[in-house]
Amino acid sequence: MVLGMMLIFDTSIVIDLDRRQKSIIEKVSNLKVDYPEPPKISFISYFEFIYGLREKHIHNKEKSLAFIENFEVVQTTKNTAHILSILKQKYGGQHFSDLFIAAQAIENGMMLVTSDRDFEKIEEMNKIIM
Repeated sequence: MVLGMMLIFDTSIVIDLDRRQKSIIEKVSNLKVDYPEPPKISFISYFEFIYGLREKHIHNKEKSLAFIENFEVVQTTKNTAHILSILKQKYGGQHFSDLFIAAQAIENGMMLVTSDRDFEKIEEMNKIIM
């Protein structure tokens, strides 16, 4: 735990929460003790989530859209681009979307919560891998 740090959820966590995966819900609930502020999501996580809804049945799509709207989306800045360019140079083999999320987490001093082990490689950021 890092006092005062806010959480930012990766797409993997948002999807698991939307699917009501009990183990992730429990782990996220436990984080609320140390991180009481509402978690946020990256612009890219928002995009990936709504893009993934294209194939869903309309009823499920509406539920998922209502769910994702509960999160505040971290906006991009010019500094996001600068951090992203450094990460891209250092971790060129990583998925661009992961680097983008990492850049926003670093820029805003946030703790990334993810179930994606690819983030282990990115040394510059604070993270909780579930």
